[in-house]
Order: sequence, then structure tokens, then C-alpha cells
Amino acid sequence: MDHLITTQLFQNIIQWFAITSLTTFLLSLLLIPLIISKLSVHCFVQITPRTREFRFSAWKLMLCVLRNVVGILLLLAGIAMLFLPGQGILTILISLLLLSFPGKQKLFNYLIHKPAIQRSLDWVRKKSGTHPFIWPEKKLVP
Repeated sequence: MDHLITTQLFQNIIQWFAITSLTTFLLSLLLIPLIISKLSVHCFVQITPRTREFRFSAWKLMLCVLRNVVGILLLLAGIAMLFLPGQGILTILISLLLLSFPGKQKLFNYLIHKPAIQRSLDWVRKKSGTHPFIWPEKKLVP
């Protein structure tokens, strides 16, 4: 009897993983290219760090929490897509745009200077019929 319960539980877990994998794969195929094609060609050049000044309002707090929740969900989905079908690296990069955390600008600058990431993003834009991104100059550290 214990063996039947364990087997049924294992089958349910496998089915759940299969459904989740298929869903994230299909969503990534639909949403990631759409998001990338809607970004401005200058979006990686015009990134400026936010000032420390923050005026509290319930609306701003709600938007910040919502943006970070969506960012965390995308980050988790992107990490899963590194092992499952989907566009994991691109999903992680988009999640970093949404999240608020210390060192975000430094990490983001590091990632957008990677030629493989630039090629992937420009390839998606080419397939969607939009112009490639304008990339920032790589700063040489003396």
C-alpha cells in the first residue's frame, strides 16, 4: 500500500513538472520576444541609477512591491529555464530590470557587456523586425 502511494505521488510530481515546463516554455516563447521588441533601442545606454531620494506614497509602495514580486517570479522562471526548455538567460536579464536590490547597476552593467547576451538580444529584435540595441561602450579600467 505504501508503495502505491509513493508511486502515485511520484507520478503527480512528474506531471506537475511537465505541465510547468511546458507552460514556462510557451510563455517564454510568447512574452520574452514581445518584451524585448518593445524596449527602446537606447535602453541599455540610457540607464541611470536612481537617486536615493524617495517620497513615500501608498501607490509608489504598491508599484514597487508588485514590480519586485513579478521580478522574483521571472527570476525563478529564468533559473528554471536554464534546466528546462525556454529562454533562461533572457528571462533572468529582464527580471533584473524589474528588481530593486543593492548592486543592481554593477551587475547589470557586467551582464550587458557580455557579447553572448548582446547577440541573443539583438537576434530576438531582428526576428521581431525591430532595430538592434545600441550598446554602451565598454569602459576600460586602468
